[in-house]
Amino acid sequence: MYRYPLPTPKQEEWANMEMGVIIHHCMETYHPEIPMSEWKTSPDKMPAESFAPTDENTDQWMAAAAAMGAKYAVLVTNHVTGFSLWPTKENDYSIAKSPYQDGKADIVRDFIASCKKYGIKPGLYYSTGCNGYCGINDATAKDYFSPEYQSYVRMVERQLREIWGNYGELFEIWFDGGVIPHSLGGPDVVSLIREYQPNAICFQGPKEHFQNLRWVGNERGMAPLDCWSTSKNNTCGFGGTEEDDVIGVGNPDGQYWIPAETDMGNRRQEAFGGGWGWAENEEHLVYPAEELLERYITSVGRNSNLLMGMCISKRGHFEDAAQFEEFGRLVKDLYRSPIASCRGNGGEFTLEFDQPEMARNLIIMEDIHYGERVRRFDVEILTDSGWEPFFEAHCIGHKRIIPVGRAVRGVRLNIREAVDTPIIKDMTLYR
Repeated sequence: MYRYPLPTPKQEEWANMEMGVIIHHCMETYHPEIPMSEWKTSPDKMPAESFAPTDENTDQWMAAAAAMGAKYAVLVTNHVTGFSLWPTKENDYSIAKSPYQDGKADIVRDFIASCKKYGIKPGLYYSTGCNGYCGINDATAKDYFSPEYQSYVRMVERQLREIWGNYGELFEIWFDGGVIPHSLGGPDVVSLIREYQPNAICFQGPKEHFQNLRWVGNERGMAPLDCWSTSKNNTCGFGGTEEDDVIGVGNPDGQYWIPAETDMGNRRQEAFGGGWGWAENEEHLVYPAEELLERYITSVGRNSNLLMGMCISKRGHFEDAAQFEEFGRLVKDLYRSPIASCRGNGGEFTLEFDQPEMARNLIIMEDIHYGERVRRFDVEILTDSGWEPFFEAHCIGHKRIIPVGRAVRGVRLNIREAVDTPIIKDMTLYR
């Protein structure tokens, strides 16, 4: 009998959330004069005292995220410069040396509290492979077993104990570019996850972890037309600097459930930090909410989650909150006016009407609790001339959004290939 992988309860919960945010408020925000290529190599030009917000407001961040519809949030706690947003005991390059709140601030603590206040699941990002303060650059070849690098590895492990052990349960842990395996000289993140955060979803986590996510292959909000939740690899190590279509597609015959997360900045890629960072006079590079809705359809609507960037300003606010509010309104509007629905088990599902209906989108959901069973399907629309072919693809997964944009008398889903009885959780046509 054919066996296909199933999501863990946490992975299923993650898929149902559909949207999250990743928050960048990093040292480089205060040094727009330093090019991105030097962020990993210029700690002397970015002293800890220069990180000086005047009105850090994590509640304002989470209010904006909630207005967008985000259900989880990931804070970048230690980006490639090596500056820490919590008062680490490991070095002086942290918020403890900032003039903000006279060195008594802890942005990680405040972020966690704001997540709880707004009912958003918290997650933390930590760069294990790059640290400008420690002279570690993942673009430079090195001996991972050298005494110098192993000293750095021990420091990483101690800092991970701090952020994974002191702030409560985390929903998602984010590894930018993956993590060097312990057997090859990297930090022992497997043991640390098992000790401190065994239930966490891990983006590009170690292959030994049982509930990982993979990168979608670009930072443009574009999942492939067919984006499977399964793969033949249980880890992913791409850093986002080069696109990779293959990793985005996954593999329908893969033995691991490792769905794709689609990340993009809330500002265009030509903005500061590739769209992830805030800089003055770049308001014209904020994506219009209508364009974000298109990216919602090409991510969430293609069996992925959308992880939207939030660039925090020097003063400590998310200045683009109006963008998120309008985007959230547009997403809600997608689901405001259903025409008809059906669900069930089988290979054919039909919605038919007495009069033509102006249809905007057809949304189809498999019940992924039982895995991804559909392997090929098509959709027909009913017009005055009869049934016509309209759309075809292979993967449905958690959610497939198919723009219609015309008057129809009916729609029909035909599942042409499946590995088991298809289970359609919901099929709804919306006006």
